Amino acid sequence: MTVETPKLNLFEQHCRRSVHELQAALLELYRAVGADPARPQDVSRQFNLNKNLTWKVSRIIAALDGLEAVPLIPGPGGLEILLSTMGRAEAPAEKLERVRAAAREFDRMVELHAGDRTNLELVLDSAGGDRPMEMSRKLAFRGNSGIWGIQAGVRVTAHFMAPNRDDDSMLDLATLAGLTRIRRLRPVARWPVFQVREYNDDGTATSRRRRESLERNAGVSNHPWLIRSLCSGALPELHLTQRGDTTIFELGEGPVGRTGECSCFFGFTDTAEVPRYRDASNTVGEFVSSVSIPAEALHFDVFIHRDLTEAMFPTTEMIGTIGGSVESAGLLRLPLPETLRDLGIGAVVDTPLIDRYADAVGAVFARLERNPRDFRCLRLLVDYPPMSSRAIIRYDLPARG
Repeated sequence: MTVETPKLNLFEQHCRRSVHELQAALLELYRAVGADPARPQDVSRQFNLNKNLTWKVSRIIAALDGLEAVPLIPGPGGLEILLSTMGRAEAPAEKLERVRAAAREFDRMVELHAGDRTNLELVLDSAGGDRPMEMSRKLAFRGNSGIWGIQAGVRVTAHFMAPNRDDDSMLDLATLAGLTRIRRLRPVARWPVFQVREYNDDGTATSRRRRESLERNAGVSNHPWLIRSLCSGALPELHLTQRGDTTIFELGEGPVGRTGECSCFFGFTDTAEVPRYRDASNTVGEFVSSVSIPAEALHFDVFIHRDLTEAMFPTTEMIGTIGGSVESAGLLRLPLPETLRDLGIGAVVDTPLIDRYADAVGAVFARLERNPRDFRCLRLLVDYPPMSSRAIIRYDLPARG
């Protein structure tokens, strides 16, 4: 039997090799002076070393993946303190030199592939580990908030899907979407907070005519689909614009800082206009949540009726939307370590991230005249979602039986 191993690029190979050599050299040194790498506090007391330094060295030695050990490797100064102390404890000179040689090779690898330690951490964060881009996404949130002068707490999206009662070849849909704790960091004239566009597999536009607001009295206002009962805080004037085939709600001017903080939500039902089965123009069904504002989290739920078994095991991806093109979006796929969670049928969906979320979901089911116990909830949670991007939950449309 042949076991295939994943192919690594030259950087990963060189990085892991240099770290593994440093690990082996440190372990050999510890053994030579009677230090136990599994007991960093004891090593600290035994050799009068800084506890943080001995903790890092212990973690480096124990790391199974060399890439995970990289952020722990001390700089030249810290490593020399360790070696000088071990030298006074009569560590063999060849053991000390092996560590120094391994450290020099690690520094050479850093200079060759990244230039410096800061850039190396960005390279590793972008491509490696169990949670790629975790550090970069946090930094991007802070940076984009400052650059654009606005930020939000949670980007909320919930989609609902069931077969139409009169014609099960068509679907009844609903959408609930919004942003919590929108805050301006400087005066910002307008900012898009909700937009709607329908498209076929090839990106061409489609249209819907039966959309109705989730709040029955919303039609009397100039802002269809706004859910005023869920909005809170200093909600400013909203501007509704049409750009090509896209409907956009924009948040107007408001106070800077916490005094101008607000949350706003939108939603509508869409009944018996979307086919359940594939046709010449469409072979996949997609649920989308667009991230167009720096946000601390994305909360993305899909509620699927128990009869729609074809949609129970979708795939997920995060697509960068530089330029806003639907057609070329697949070329900008971003790492998405978060996985879709199956909360089960009739799940308890409340969350501390969003005030009154369970009530809002219950209101959608009431508007659809559906029983929540007939729906499975699939949930995607993403910390500091990249801006600008689209989270997509996708499934293959079935052929008509």
